[in-house]
Amino acid sequence: MCGVFGYVGQSTDVGDAVVTALKTLEYRGYDSWGIAVSTPDRLIIDKSVGRINGHHRAYPEGCIGFGHTRWATHGGATRANAHPHRDCSGSIAVVHNGIIENHTALRAALIARGHQFTSETDSEIVAHLVEEQLATGESFASAVADSFDRLHGYNAIVVMDRVGQQLAATKCVSPLVIGQGALASTIASDSIALRGHADQLVFLEDHHLAVLTKNGTDFYERSTMKPLSPCAIPNNNRQESIELGDYPDFLSKEVSEQPGTLRRLIDEAHQEITELAVKLRAAKRVVLVGSGTAGNAAIAGTYVFSQLCRRDVSFFPASEFRYRSAILDSESLVIALSQSGETVDVLDAMTDARARGSQLAAIVNSPNSTLNRFVETSVMLRAGVEQCVLATKSYTAMLAVLLLTAYEVREEWDRGAAAVGRATEAVEHVLDRERQAHMFQIARDFADAGNLFVIGRGVHYASALEAALKIKEVSYIHAEGFAAGELKHGVIALIEPGTPCLVFAPQDGTRTDVLTGASELRSRGAKIIGVGSVDDEAFNEFIYIQDAGVATPIVEAVPGQLLGYAAALARGNDPDRPRNLAKSVTVK
Repeated sequence: MCGVFGYVGQSTDVGDAVVTALKTLEYRGYDSWGIAVSTPDRLIIDKSVGRINGHHRAYPEGCIGFGHTRWATHGGATRANAHPHRDCSGSIAVVHNGIIENHTALRAALIARGHQFTSETDSEIVAHLVEEQLATGESFASAVADSFDRLHGYNAIVVMDRVGQQLAATKCVSPLVIGQGALASTIASDSIALRGHADQLVFLEDHHLAVLTKNGTDFYERSTMKPLSPCAIPNNNRQESIELGDYPDFLSKEVSEQPGTLRRLIDEAHQEITELAVKLRAAKRVVLVGSGTAGNAAIAGTYVFSQLCRRDVSFFPASEFRYRSAILDSESLVIALSQSGETVDVLDAMTDARARGSQLAAIVNSPNSTLNRFVETSVMLRAGVEQCVLATKSYTAMLAVLLLTAYEVREEWDRGAAAVGRATEAVEHVLDRERQAHMFQIARDFADAGNLFVIGRGVHYASALEAALKIKEVSYIHAEGFAAGELKHGVIALIEPGTPCLVFAPQDGTRTDVLTGASELRSRGAKIIGVGSVDDEAFNEFIYIQDAGVATPIVEAVPGQLLGYAAALARGNDPDRPRNLAKSVTVK
């Protein structure tokens, strides 16, 4: 979840370079940050709580520096707990991503041996472990390797040696990527931070260790310290724009980019989707896996495959996967959905599935992600970088890929492409300025509500879940999505006069039943906001969307995104950086 960037190379304003790189990693979510720059004689550490924003501080020129954006796990969001952390001597500094599961025992032993801690974090342990190993006469690289091997859990560390002017890095599951350029060796938790620094990338593998100096990067097998020569790939992130342009924030920008993403899928993804469809046809059991927004897309997928292919496709929440995976075998296909491709619950699930002999596939947005490199078959979402913590264009892209795959299983690609094309035009219609203004007014009306409920039936149940998720993520209104038929089984007890309720009522076989639910809510005082192509007397407010047939859930996603966005603005929230959330969840 944390962002990491490090630089070793020609002398430069290394502090500014590190801060600039950290800003490209803000999408991951964080509550504090810090950097370290070093000369052979001194180590300068600068930390702060909150956003980097317009941070300006003069740092000495140097050849080495690194930084970190922290999402708090052990210890609160304080300056002391922000990274980097240093050892007792002041010559070693460390940044860390992950959770050290045995930190309590390690910390107690270090304190008993006289080490002084200045933070509540598990991360500081690493600096003191390396300090001890160096005191025994070990080389810096070996000291980092041996220290890391004492850590339990999924972790990534980058350690700075002030005296040797070098960085060492190693990992287990949590991602790190090395950049190789003419002027410097660099390292980051995401290759996007290496734009402008690296021509070639090396994705660090588990059990490997990298040592970065101004002369380049050396790679080793961590347990034996034998030299390695990993393959490098071109850095294709260099040209991808992550600028706001004329938009006030990334959320509004990325919502507006959805039609372009959908068209790219139709134009470019046919071969990848064909390969996935072939595997799906051959599998006896198919399981979709995801977390959060990707999980909601997977739920929609179960309905789509049932309706279009007569296939019983299951959904397992990634964090619950291990409790249901005993049914999997070599005739099973497990398809993971992920925006980042680094979500630890998803990677855990896929590791479990591989151990059971299952075939693995992914629908993922990041081509260089751990997930994409882990599976045999992938479909790229082609949504581009999502800087906002909320997933928007990646969600509608996932829905489109699932729909296109279902049609391709039937060998009817053209019909699928036509359906997604129709949805694309409908999304553009929803994004019309006048229609957005109408939704903003509706959102302002419910912005002070304590609760909001969203209902749908069939595949539109997934739309209800996703709309509720978007609204609560960014506005902090308690919002819950339900299958409309479940109202009478408990939920309706929560309805009070004036409670806003969003109702997905498309022109399909679910409409009559969902309108019955809307009427039940309105009779108890709820304010009903209908979403569909035809108004109804049950609605107090109506959001018109064009009917896109089986692809209507793609269109339904956009009102939920815009209502959440508008409510966030009305409540004074930052739409791009909702509190407590992170984009790439790399800790359990």
